Amino acid sequence: MMKEHIPEKIKIKDIAEKAGVSPGTVDRVLHNRGNVSEVAQQKVEDVLKHINYIPNVYASALASKKTFSLLAVIPEYNPGDYWEKMEFGIRKAAQEIVDFRVSIDIIYFCQYEVDSFCQTMKRVLKDLPDGILLTPSLKSVTYDFTCKLDREKIPYVFIDSFVEDAKPLAYYGQYSQQSGYLGAKLLFSQKSDLREIAVFSFFHIGQKPSNQISMRMAGFSEYVMEKRTDCKLHRVTLDAESPTQNEEILHRLFYDNKGIDGAIIFSSRAHIVADFLKKHHLNHITLIGYDLLDKNISRLKDNTISYLIAQRPEEQGYKGIKALSDHLVFKKKINQINYTPIDILTQENIDFYLEF
Repeated sequence: MMKEHIPEKIKIKDIAEKAGVSPGTVDRVLHNRGNVSEVAQQKVEDVLKHINYIPNVYASALASKKTFSLLAVIPEYNPGDYWEKMEFGIRKAAQEIVDFRVSIDIIYFCQYEVDSFCQTMKRVLKDLPDGILLTPSLKSVTYDFTCKLDREKIPYVFIDSFVEDAKPLAYYGQYSQQSGYLGAKLLFSQKSDLREIAVFSFFHIGQKPSNQISMRMAGFSEYVMEKRTDCKLHRVTLDAESPTQNEEILHRLFYDNKGIDGAIIFSSRAHIVADFLKKHHLNHITLIGYDLLDKNISRLKDNTISYLIAQRPEEQGYKGIKALSDHLVFKKKINQINYTPIDILTQENIDFYLEF
């Protein structure tokens, strides 16, 4: 069997000898430290090109004394919520890059209060971190602040949803509008003769839906306008923190509108509607929801929820932080748009779904 030839490691002193310069000059060229004449620079670069030199960026990063501070901006949450999984991915990435002198802080905002997001972003601009992992809130508010980040030349990565016209280093998340379109398609494929559909949003009364929810709604509406304009839509707003009020709204909705035979929720709170349907034995209603929360999975397994659309929050958080560190520490080129899969989970396949 023929042995594979493994080339010897090229040392700085070897490059120096071939270029006819000092090892210190080679070191300054390799690490872009300046103080090198044009002639010496060209000699070293010619040798590097000739020997096909590939720098060990990881070793260089470990040897560097430069430190980087990153901020992850995500909504505050309760244990078991969607954002807990996002934070898990962020912290997993943080553990992997700590040796490269990258520190990561997480700050939280209330996703149901515009002022909370604004105050959080003001704090971000005051701290001026080296990079930001950012969850977009309202589109207009997010865009205004990203323009300020652009002026400060602070790279930022979007997770969860994308804001058009912004200039992020990268985006990791679903194609939100397509996800809403798929939700509508699943709903009608489950029951082709749907007559009336309840379309739910969860946020504080008087507040506008998030960028993510708005894009999903747009995709859903696009499908309905294309395929089923004869179907009646009941748009319903539930308060994320008012269970008693939600119970009253749901009771009035379903008992005043007996024709409703389908429902979709564009956030991770499908279990709230599902619990109501199960409690009141409304088994004829097909329900589509989002995200793999334990409460949602329980209702999927007993078939109260027909489908869950998952979007891999752990992967979004993990890859978002890694992209920032790759850009800042290793000077790697980062793809701007990185869509995560739109996973469709059912009663039959949920037990085989692999977590991140």
